[in-house]
Amino acid sequence: MRSMVDSVAAAARPPRLASLDTMRGLVIALMLLVNMTWNAAALPAQLFHVPWNAPEQGATLTDLVFPWFVFMMGAAVPLSVRSGRGRGCSAAAMLRGATLRGAKIYLWGVLLTIASYATTRPITWRSLFEWNILQLIGVAYVVTVAVWLLPRAGKIAFVVATLLAKWATLLLPWEWVSQIVTPRPPAGAPTGPGTWAHFDAIGQLLHGDYVPVATLSSLLIGWIGMADQFLPLATIAVLGGLATECLVPPVPLPASLGREARYLPAARLAALGLSLLLIAVLLQWGYQPEGGGLWGTATAPYSKWFFTPAYCLLAAGSATLLLAGCHASIDIGGLPGTAWLQAMGRNALAVYVGAELSFKLIFAKWLVPLPDGGSDSIAAGVQAWLGTLTGSPAAASLGWALLWIVGWAAIAWRLDRRGIYWRV
Repeated sequence: MRSMVDSVAAAARPPRLASLDTMRGLVIALMLLVNMTWNAAALPAQLFHVPWNAPEQGATLTDLVFPWFVFMMGAAVPLSVRSGRGRGCSAAAMLRGATLRGAKIYLWGVLLTIASYATTRPITWRSLFEWNILQLIGVAYVVTVAVWLLPRAGKIAFVVATLLAKWATLLLPWEWVSQIVTPRPPAGAPTGPGTWAHFDAIGQLLHGDYVPVATLSSLLIGWIGMADQFLPLATIAVLGGLATECLVPPVPLPASLGREARYLPAARLAALGLSLLLIAVLLQWGYQPEGGGLWGTATAPYSKWFFTPAYCLLAAGSATLLLAGCHASIDIGGLPGTAWLQAMGRNALAVYVGAELSFKLIFAKWLVPLPDGGSDSIAAGVQAWLGTLTGSPAAASLGWALLWIVGWAAIAWRLDRRGIYWRV
């Protein structure tokens, strides 16, 4: 009897979207690439972040990788709620499960953060309050699931309200903020209302950076202030879930639907992505570090440093277009050669945590001989030998990054073939 029930339940579930796995794998591969490219003088600027706290700001490919990953996290939520671990559960049960999973992701983030400094400074209780990639993802995930339990209008209202509230923080009076926080713009950067120094001072105020000592109160202020990052991230994730609903409607498409008609969801998704990008462009139109633009002193740039509304919509819009392309070419068109990306996408958390931990504990610490007779870490040593062989600093840096990606792709492929998946 149980096998019959399981079969019926499985038949009721929508088919797994290869496009989601492929895009998630692509984002993880890009994350490994940009994390392992260090020679800024020899490589394209798109492989590096816009300098933190630079008045010009903007966004490169590297600046979009993290929010794309959050978008993919949100894209999986409606599938999980509808036919995965949330099937048949009450809203309270789903929220409890999401909170537990978010806490696990947060603690894995704490472990990765500690791994980067535990051999040089002691671990203290403050380590639990330090923010990084997985900590933000863990909290944003809980918020996303909570929002997803709302009606569709509630989801859209959350996105609009959060982005408007985020934009409103940029309008806090300069006179009020500057009395509490001493702005710390780069040398020569403009100061005053409507400038980048103003935005950065607001960031310091929200995160408790103006408190000179890392006390419990400053850390709690920072926790509250980090809502100006994990809430915008949750909006990107909710938009990812809405994107998935365009591809997998609650009522399945009839099997008799023609091939051309099956491209309609991808077309609708592409239209949504273009709309989000248009709004993003308008929000930052004419931004100047001195202040000014289409929206006057409220005009803010694409900024990962401050998670501006323009940046969030740029990330969500570009991710939506990428997902539409993946759906059209893979789910419908059957594009070959994506199996290794799908394997990475199905084990994204294992690949990311494994790569980060192994790099911080082994590849950045263990010493190997260099061509000049000295010694350095495995990562630096491989690049040194590649540089000697190729005579090109760019080839050396990219060669190491590609080896890193290929190695983790092989691990993900092996795990996938054996049906081993690490999920929280």
